[in-house]
Amino acid sequence: MTGRQYFLIVVLLSALFSCTAEIPVEPRKPKPAVIAKTKYPVLTREQRDVLGFPAELTSQLELAAGSEAEPFFLTVVVHAENMKGERGFEKERLAGFSVHTTKGDELIDRLRSGLRAQGYLIFKSHRGIYKNLPDIVTVVRGNNSYDILKIQRTEAPNYRLDGKQIIAWLKARQKDASFVITGAGPDWLEARFTKPPKNVQAFARKVVMFAPDVLEHGPQNVEKLSERMKRTNGFFLVWD
Repeated sequence: MTGRQYFLIVVLLSALFSCTAEIPVEPRKPKPAVIAKTKYPVLTREQRDVLGFPAELTSQLELAAGSEAEPFFLTVVVHAENMKGERGFEKERLAGFSVHTTKGDELIDRLRSGLRAQGYLIFKSHRGIYKNLPDIVTVVRGNNSYDILKIQRTEAPNYRLDGKQIIAWLKARQKDASFVITGAGPDWLEARFTKPPKNVQAFARKVVMFAPDVLEHGPQNVEKLSERMKRTNGFFLVWD
């Protein structure tokens, strides 16, 4: 093969490969997003029997809330000694039931008096802080709304306040107004007036002195706090 022939073959092959159409690469399709909905534990038939609450009571709350009842456990200290000589163990005890609802305040206001007359307390055990997030409303046995704070172990360690001191302060405020506890958590509580204070602004000042962090949860001063108390017919305490 002459050099000229070799050169022609190389040129023809180059032309052939340059004319070959490129196969387009298809972009990868993104995987569909999977949104997982939180599943809450449903109150079982056995748990309903253990509680012994009237079936119509549970059904009434489920219907009003639009959600199934779930177990509410109370943490209790069991005094016992193990092989290491340790005493006192925390144990969960079934104490009531809860429902998720966006109408927590409405349910509590409507059912509180009737349930209390039957020996039950209804309260908000979790606040749905953001709009459209549900509250958790809980029902337990009891006649005194201060028991709600004991059940929830409400305290303010950053301010060196335990549950007994918080209850003592609340009882002292009953001289200024009449109210009942309608919600509580580890570091907060809500109360509804049954007889509002004559001087709401003076009551608001006492609230701020006892729980200063309340001003960081909406109202920025005593005047705005008193306006909210009038609007909601109650007050809120929180310790961050």
